[in-house]
Amino acid sequence: MGFDDREYARPGGGGGPSIALPRVGPAVKFLLATNLGIFVFCFVVFLVHPPLDDWLHRVFGLNTELWRAGIPALWQLVTGAFLHATSSPMHVLYNMLLLYFFGTMLEAMLGARRFMVFYLGAALAGSLLSLVLSLVLGQATLAYGASGAVMGVVVAAATLRPRTQVLLLFIPMTLAIMAIGIVAIDLFQGIAAWKNGINDGVAHSVHLGGAAWGFVAVKAGLIWRDPIEKWRARRAFRAAEQRRGADQRMDDLLAKIHREGMGSLSRAERDFLQSRSKGK
Repeated sequence: MGFDDREYARPGGGGGPSIALPRVGPAVKFLLATNLGIFVFCFVVFLVHPPLDDWLHRVFGLNTELWRAGIPALWQLVTGAFLHATSSPMHVLYNMLLLYFFGTMLEAMLGARRFMVFYLGAALAGSLLSLVLSLVLGQATLAYGASGAVMGVVVAAATLRPRTQVLLLFIPMTLAIMAIGIVAIDLFQGIAAWKNGINDGVAHSVHLGGAAWGFVAVKAGLIWRDPIEKWRARRAFRAAEQRRGADQRMDDLLAKIHREGMGSLSRAERDFLQSRSKGK
């Protein structure tokens, strides 16, 4: 699918592409509302009582100080992806713009449920990589933001639709080139910050973890899996197996009655027949 085929790049009456906003799917709509809602809440808290906002970010952001102290704050692996820097609205706006455009594209391909599972997986992958590297390198870090999950969305979309044309700073390029460029810059900046022993305030490892998940999930086919649907299928299969087993037992008991009479049945067999007659 090329750029001109997408609903936000239809040819207009003048012959050129007419840019329109894409329709937002339910999953992206939920994520946008949740992220922006949490940001507004934290911003109000920051204005009213800044120490409380700092506490919220330290408790729900990915805070390696807690992990190094022996507190496995597992919730932070996910909750950190829904927090953003209160002092920098551009942090959340940039992430939400990318989620809006590329998340809408990806959700249209996957469906809402698969997209949500993938998004949370990307957030988790970014948090895990950041946590592991911070613990191994002995660094005390506090990471938060949807960047890891959003990076996963961008890379997955680029892997699935590499030739799709996009505009980055008004420069036309393929989605694959854009994704490669963003990841390369993140990787370079992350290595430079580590080599120079500085903290540039950007969680590069979170971004790279999310990007890696986006690529691997597509290439390994994981992105198409629906764990909820799989669970439902297994449940339906087990129920069908139980029904087949019950039907077979019913046939065996009826055959026994035909051969030996009702008196040959045990108490358990009588109870089974009675429950079946009541439709249980």
